[in-house]
Amino acid sequence: VLAANRDCQLIAVAGGNVRALASLQALVQRHPGRLLAQGYSAQVERLMACADLAITKPGGLTTAECLAMGLPMLLSAVIPGQEERNADYLIEQGAALKAFDQLTLRYRIGHLLAHPEKLADMRERARALGRPDAAREVLATVLDN
Repeated sequence: VLAANRDCQLIAVAGGNVRALASLQALVQRHPGRLLAQGYSAQVERLMACADLAITKPGGLTTAECLAMGLPMLLSAVIPGQEERNADYLIEQGAALKAFDQLTLRYRIGHLLAHPEKLADMRERARALGRPDAAREVLATVLDN
């Protein structure tokens, strides 16, 4: 992705996957100043706030966080079942695109960089779907009943 798109920076979060983090840290040397490799982070909201696009699996928690932040998504590595349904919904709503292989991923990123209006539209659609106050809404419902 970084080799094909010179105008982008990448923050890669490996979570607790030590092997993935080591691979990412090796790539940092090849792309100084353009790649930040993170392990587990308690600052995901901050990372998302500075991002223009999330490349992620369509798990429920991650997609809810992206929507709450108005962050458009490129979806990869979909697990059949719930993630598949999440992906279908987000794509239908215009908040996400799918990129299940490296070639498609590079194409989609290049297209979005070349057409910032498309990325802005996806951002607005994600924001419209987001429920940043969902926890408060659930608590209010529970307390009212």
